[in-house]
Amino acid sequence: MSPLRLPRTLILSDLHLGRPGGAGRADAFEPLLADFDRVIVNGDIAELHHVAYREDAELELARFRDICVTRGIKLDLIAGNHDPYVSDVRSIALADGAIYITHGDAFHPAVAPWSPQASTMRAAFDQAIATAPKELAEDAARFLAAREAAIAEWRVMGNGAHVSTLGSMMVHPMRALAVLRYWARYATLAADWAARFAPQAGTVIVGHSHRAFHTAVGGRHVVNTGSYGFPGRPYAVVLEGTTVRMHALGKRGHFFALASNAKAAWPVSFHAEGIQRLEGAHQAGVAVSTPAMNRAASPSAMRSSETR
Repeated sequence: MSPLRLPRTLILSDLHLGRPGGAGRADAFEPLLADFDRVIVNGDIAELHHVAYREDAELELARFRDICVTRGIKLDLIAGNHDPYVSDVRSIALADGAIYITHGDAFHPAVAPWSPQASTMRAAFDQAIATAPKELAEDAARFLAAREAAIAEWRVMGNGAHVSTLGSMMVHPMRALAVLRYWARYATLAADWAARFAPQAGTVIVGHSHRAFHTAVGGRHVVNTGSYGFPGRPYAVVLEGTTVRMHALGKRGHFFALASNAKAAWPVSFHAEGIQRLEGAHQAGVAVSTPAMNRAASPSAMRSSETR
């Protein structure tokens, strides 16, 4: 990297490599990744949760890793509900906690309320919360519960996680209604999660719902990077210096590329009320559990390296 160039971080999600209708081949990302020093994939990089697609998913995931290794790009993988074992890391904080990144599957006890196995996932989630070790932080317990819920869906269905299609939504309109209700609540769910577990974060970056957006909730920028599969379209977040940008992603021939103009851009900043709350608690001598830089699903789990 030239000493005159600021480090650049790229944040993606929901590639679903290996699944028809997902991002396709990993090599389609190579020119895009080459422009960055660090890449964070915020859940569901590959369809590792589905027997029919797992072999191709593992191959494309290996290719994606190889692109980063050969180019000297730092790669961080946050686990989602379709790749629950790809990493034990479930959230990452950047810029001393001003930016908080998590997939979003832990926001709701049913994980995916539109799934035909939503009730199974909710039961598994609730059971995992009830039996979580008492020493486990609350956010880590919920991450663990979301993973158990995803695995429960896999076991019941026999061939992996439910894959929504236009046809399945048309045949089961109540599932479509559940998706719309979830979309309507999702930005608020993300902001509420951050207020509870990452109060100083002025920017919250999520995926999971497959609907891209940038909005302000409670004084926070909430960003969803969409999906490479139905029913969304992909976006990326770029962090460069003290600026955060959200770009649409499109294809130029075989390769993915950022749209030249950002959909939105804003400065890296802390959430003022969250900082005041933390400072007030410290001054009052109240113990405060500050967000882990890399929150995993269990106390002994592997974490990725320092994220500043």
